[in-house]
Amino acid sequence: MKARTLFLLAFLFLCQSIWSQVAVLSGKVLDENGDPLPFASVYLENSTYGVSSDGKGRYRLPLYSLPAEIGFSYVGYQTYTKTFDDIEGEHLFDIQLKLGAELMEAEIVGDTRNRAKMIMQEVRDRRRDYKNALGSYSSDAYMKLKLEREVVDTTASDSLDLSSKEGVEKLIKENMVLSESIAKIDFERPQRYKENILALRDYTDREVPFVGKSINLSISVGEEDIAPVRRRSKNPYLMWESLQDADFDFYDNLIHFEKIAQKPFLSPIAATGGLAYRYDYEGSFIEDNVRIHWINVTPLNPTEPLFSGTLFIEDESFALVGVDLEVNPLSLQFCDRFRIIQNYEEVEDGIYVPVRREMNYTLKDGRDKVLGKVLVNQSEFEVNPAFPFGHFSGEVKRFEVSDFDQADSILQAKRPLQLDPSEQVFIQKADSITDYLNSDEFFAKEDSAFNKINWWSPLIGVGHRNRIKGTEWYVEGLLGQINPVGIGGYRHRLPGRWQKTLANDDLIEIDGFVDYGFRNRDVKGRIGAGWTYRPDKAMRTYVRAGDFYEMINNYASIEQIFSRSNFSRNQTVFVSQRMELFNGLYGELAFDYADQIPLKDITFANWSNELFGELNEPSDFDRYTKTEVRLELKWRINQKYYWYRGRKEVIGSDYPELRFIYRKGINGMFNSEVDFDYLELTADHELSLARLGDMHWRASMGSFVNQKSLRLLEHRYFRGSDRFFFSDPTRSFQLLGPTLSTADAYFQANVMHHFNGTILGKVPLFNRMKLQLAAGGGTLLLPGEEFRHAEVFAGLERTFRIKEELFRLSVYAVTSDNNLQAADYTIKFGINFFNTFTNKWEY
Repeated sequence: MKARTLFLLAFLFLCQSIWSQVAVLSGKVLDENGDPLPFASVYLENSTYGVSSDGKGRYRLPLYSLPAEIGFSYVGYQTYTKTFDDIEGEHLFDIQLKLGAELMEAEIVGDTRNRAKMIMQEVRDRRRDYKNALGSYSSDAYMKLKLEREVVDTTASDSLDLSSKEGVEKLIKENMVLSESIAKIDFERPQRYKENILALRDYTDREVPFVGKSINLSISVGEEDIAPVRRRSKNPYLMWESLQDADFDFYDNLIHFEKIAQKPFLSPIAATGGLAYRYDYEGSFIEDNVRIHWINVTPLNPTEPLFSGTLFIEDESFALVGVDLEVNPLSLQFCDRFRIIQNYEEVEDGIYVPVRREMNYTLKDGRDKVLGKVLVNQSEFEVNPAFPFGHFSGEVKRFEVSDFDQADSILQAKRPLQLDPSEQVFIQKADSITDYLNSDEFFAKEDSAFNKINWWSPLIGVGHRNRIKGTEWYVEGLLGQINPVGIGGYRHRLPGRWQKTLANDDLIEIDGFVDYGFRNRDVKGRIGAGWTYRPDKAMRTYVRAGDFYEMINNYASIEQIFSRSNFSRNQTVFVSQRMELFNGLYGELAFDYADQIPLKDITFANWSNELFGELNEPSDFDRYTKTEVRLELKWRINQKYYWYRGRKEVIGSDYPELRFIYRKGINGMFNSEVDFDYLELTADHELSLARLGDMHWRASMGSFVNQKSLRLLEHRYFRGSDRFFFSDPTRSFQLLGPTLSTADAYFQANVMHHFNGTILGKVPLFNRMKLQLAAGGGTLLLPGEEFRHAEVFAGLERTFRIKEELFRLSVYAVTSDNNLQAADYTIKFGINFFNTFTNKWEY
């Protein structure tokens, strides 16, 4: 590792001498007290070229020609200009700005606004022409993502302490996150991208692999998803990872960036921009023999997702050639501030392409402050190429890299600006950390920490791991064994697992438990074994057998889910085969043999009757045997994905997701007493309605087309309602009653709409409080039971962030009506979490 570090330093020194041919002006923009001014403007005078200082007031501006006159400005401060003549390499220059910005003369304000209004009308008139002129392009792209943390009360040391897991975690926390890539970008309207990554150095992982033990207190509820979701962990503070995450195309009316604001941003040059922005003419200058107009934009509503700052408009053509804009802070849900600088260049007559982006943002993490920066440079454009059919379907990113650790030479050749000294030092530390995390020394420490038995091990659990052999076993401790609300009273569980990772990354897993009830002196248990293989097809074979108490409805209401009415005894053998048939279409075929036994001979604790009341009465049915075959298909239409280090990472789809289920009860096979056929079809879709908000709808229908021998446990069950808790409104009803099932056909439809400030954002008090309106409803039809239920709801939501997590607290008024009882009304409270892997809310 020492030799590698010395080589890296020598290589960086050589590169520094090459880069020194490009002068770099760097330093800090400060106020009169010496405090940093974040998001200050540093510009080459009489040009659209400039940068923004980061959250610490730091800036770096490459100067490709000298002399250069540089302007430093900040809102509320006097602009300072200075000419730099003969400078080489990196030249440090700190500047303190003085309070008191120069104001425009009062008598010309009206004229400047009229002139700005006329120019912006010309821009809007020609916006669609410029947008349509660029239907597609292919370009080279350099991207750099960077996070830094201002740590409060840190005791960080410059030495690289790798003697402990805590030392490595400390270095990761107190240093930056950095990623550089070189890619070939293909783009086609509307908003379709494909990236070929040619070089990548990625230091975005923040956490050391977990080496301790955990307590499993969870219970599986809801329907299992046979389709995989995105598994690759990413830093939630990285607002932007690729061009397809958020395309700041200001020629579009709306700009979608759901990570920082749920509602789309209205472009300052949108067709309706004049209703949301005020425009002021600030002057003009000559750049490359072309006159550029300087327009200042101000949002009329401070809580809407709008921009403030500067537009650069080319004279005569009235093309947008540059922006320097900041987002309304009150509209941000994850960041505190967000600013973007973007430049366009005319590559062919009337065709303008984005050649440079710089994004700066800040956010709070407890007492610490996180500073984010994104740089994107695009070049070598080929405009309006004819891409082959299907070029943009499915795979959105491809890593054309044979070795991720040998990307330096490509990056050095394509990097537009050398790394600053702090980034160079970080790479040395990050390489050392990477070497350590992949060393035998760390593997040994990781295994030792997992295998170590402490005084608390009987509470947490004991296990043994061998990374070299790829084996691991684990038995949960007392905290995971105690079950005070088991069937018949207190039950004691002994859960455990064993797994082995093979050389080809195949995974073999065995898990199970033994369960003993003291009141009824009964022993129950279950064991399952799974084999995961063929990552290109997401194939998994699973076998399970046991005698245990199983939920009848695993998506019941909170009140009912642990009650005795929701359990039966199940002696079963279960086998399933899962795979991806083709991109986006997943299938699972399962065989289930079960001896279904009611809880008639079980002695229950008295306190369980008091706790669950009438819901504690066990389901009444005669014992029977069942042999069932189940086929499930799930289709994510035009599923987006990419391959990363041999694994398929699924992103999702912009189209409705379809799910089909067929269940067949086979009479006579292994003495099976059931004979039924069941069909079910579900469609699920999340869509954006531009600035009107986001909608999530779900519709499902099913029917038992054959009911020759259908038993209670095989019915189609629905989630009952909870008294005060607002459950997922796209899959449940709020006023349906405790439990409901059917042996016939059903139709269910649900919808949830978040207005994202469309209505309350215009109400002065509510918009300052960041309260949002949501509404929806649902209907359930059971023709066989002559039952019809409908409900609607509306309420207020407030989004909060605690460190890396976003969640919504909400209160809803719900009313319903059905043909069996009078109309009902209640108030319910809910909590909704944001998934940082999929960038979507739970509902």
